[in-house]
Amino acid sequence: MLSRIIHLKVFFKDPNKKGILKMIKEIIHYGWVKKELPTDYFRKCLYRKEIINYNNYLSLNEYRKIIRSKKMVFPEIKSILHNKLSSHFYFNNLGLPIPKLISYNLKNNYFFNTKISIVNTKSDLIAFFETVFESSQETRLFLKFLDSNGGKGILLLKKENLKKIIEVNADILLNNSFMHQEVIKQHQEINKIFSKSINSLRIITYINNKNDINILSVLMRFGIGNSIVDNANAGGFFISVDMATGMLKGVGRQDFTKGARVFIKHPDTNILLENFKVPFFLDACDLAKKATKYLPNKIVGWDIAISPTGPIIIEGNHTPSLHMSDIAFGGYCNNPLIKEILNNL
Repeated sequence: MLSRIIHLKVFFKDPNKKGILKMIKEIIHYGWVKKELPTDYFRKCLYRKEIINYNNYLSLNEYRKIIRSKKMVFPEIKSILHNKLSSHFYFNNLGLPIPKLISYNLKNNYFFNTKISIVNTKSDLIAFFETVFESSQETRLFLKFLDSNGGKGILLLKKENLKKIIEVNADILLNNSFMHQEVIKQHQEINKIFSKSINSLRIITYINNKNDINILSVLMRFGIGNSIVDNANAGGFFISVDMATGMLKGVGRQDFTKGARVFIKHPDTNILLENFKVPFFLDACDLAKKATKYLPNKIVGWDIAISPTGPIIIEGNHTPSLHMSDIAFGGYCNNPLIKEILNNL
């Protein structure tokens, strides 16, 4: 709540605001309809001139009801999805496409090729990863916290400047648990838009009252600048994908806390976003549905990358950020499946 107030400076600087009287009326009405403080009126930029049906957007309490409900999120499935190492072994056992796990560590116990090394110092870290690079023939490793989300706790290790990276990140590596994955090779068409990060699809699946697996929505996220991740928390942006055509639709939007900028083209490559056709789109949707069969949480946000040969599961989120999807699709509350969810709760 405090962060929403702090970032109101974005609202005050935004030139694309409705008239003051209209905003006051809408803020009061939104708060009355949703029965809560209307903080999402600002965070979702509902004050902007082009937003007409502002009550179609989920409120903070509606979102929390969904992701905190025991009818929607099951603890036994949550435990698998929450720990990235657990979900990796689970998906790997099922033969689903995922990034290759090269090594991993549980605190100071580092695992590679069935061997366990005790790592306590910077020198130990350098020695361990030199061995990994040499034996695996990888030149880069993607390190991820086992229990993080939103792109937090991600490091890119490069063989060419390993010692420098270890010098900067030794403390975090020595005091946390990571999985060490291969760096996914991204489809060349997506690289044309932005190649410094893996730009993933966020596919939201929902198991309805008839036990059918549905896709609520699909959006795509892109990194910006020198970011190695595409997450909104890292300053990236998101854009809706038309589920009928597999094409990007509308404009890219940055999170309110990161400036709420709007993009027609990618700001680094100047490539037009709308009508870009996502490679292997239908395959990615099918993969999300297949994964949901094995982890039947009522709602899951699947992050899926597109490689030159097809989709790859990056991770599944048991409490997906419906905030992005809500904004990208101009309000979730008119979606019949969202109505069903809220009625069930």
